Amino acid sequence: MNARVPPSCVELETKKHGLSKVGWVWINRPYDGNTIDRLTAQEIIRAVGAFAKDAQVRAIVLAARGDSFSRGIEVQWLRSQAEAPINGALEDARKLAQLLQVLAECEKPTIARVQGDAAGIGAGLAAACDICIAADHACFTMGDDRLGMAPSVITPHLVRAIGARQCQRYFQTNEPLTAARACALGLAHETVPAELLDDKLTALLASLLLGDVHAQHSANKLIRAIAAAPPALDMTADAVRIGARMRAFPSVRERLGLQAERRSPAMHRITLDSQRCEAD
Repeated sequence: MNARVPPSCVELETKKHGLSKVGWVWINRPYDGNTIDRLTAQEIIRAVGAFAKDAQVRAIVLAARGDSFSRGIEVQWLRSQAEAPINGALEDARKLAQLLQVLAECEKPTIARVQGDAAGIGAGLAAACDICIAADHACFTMGDDRLGMAPSVITPHLVRAIGARQCQRYFQTNEPLTAARACALGLAHETVPAELLDDKLTALLASLLLGDVHAQHSANKLIRAIAAAPPALDMTADAVRIGARMRAFPSVRERLGLQAERRSPAMHRITLDSQRCEAD
């Protein structure tokens, strides 16, 4: 009797739109709310990279099977990060940062198809894509208040999407955003009834594919350059360090069901070397 082969955590699909092709990356973990673990992150990175190199693919859609877009990071992966040495936790945090960066910096247009809940890294995935279309019942949450963790790795992308002022509120309160509120803040570009989500994507892609490839790429590069100036302060490295260190916080370990570690207060002190406040 053959052993059952587990379903792939990420599925790739290429669809024809007129004379062009669109690459679809499907997160396929509906049984777990499409949470992101190490393997899923690696597979999405690999899939986006493959489509980015395919000359026949004009755009990339990030979608998910089931009812949820992504309910955040998979708990077992978080537990392993909390028990890992700081270097191991940093490596995992960098993997999550890379996942968001490959979407945000892709040379081809990226579109998030948010058909359900997007929490933590799920909201980060939506923010990292160039365009986000959401079902009107979708719900966005910046972090996971059950674990007592701030949304560190997704911060650069959420700040770019909704601004620092809004992040100051929602990162601390973790209030859920309805699709309408997410649209008003700029996290989603448009919301539609769930049954019309794919019709909207088809119309959007038709418009997108009419554009010139080189003009779209140049426009995206220009937007990123203007948004980063002046002067650009890349907070990704700081966000990665903060996220990795949070895994070892006693309160986080307790919520993850792990024993607290004995560490000196200095081990839990977080500083942003790139930001210093000086009194007048």
